[in-house]
Amino acid sequence: MNKKNIDKLIPKAMKELSKLAKNGVIDKKYQGYLASFGPTVIASGIVKTVTIYIDEAKTNKKRKEVTNMMFSLINENPKEFIKDGKNNLNYTLKNKILEANIACKLAIRTFELKEE
Repeated sequence: MNKKNIDKLIPKAMKELSKLAKNGVIDKKYQGYLASFGPTVIASGIVKTVTIYIDEAKTNKKRKEVTNMMFSLINENPKEFIKDGKNNLNYTLKNKILEANIACKLAIRTFELKEE
């Protein structure tokens, strides 16, 4: 992971997070989903993690929004990522997604967080 890439993604992440904010306040659950994404990637792998996070039947809307937000930062589509089995071995793309995750975790700290 590259600090310069993360620095470039932070303003984009702030813009994306502002779309989720209501009167400048973001639900605290978003922060939890962002915090758990990285460790889940390490434990389960990137493809399984993305599959879990975007599964409409088994996840709530907010967790899916977090995943879509991170993928939009790197101009990728999560469903296309899962369909292409080669991505499981694509170290570069995995790093980009984790960089987007870190940028979002840093950007969310600039918002007021409350439980809904």
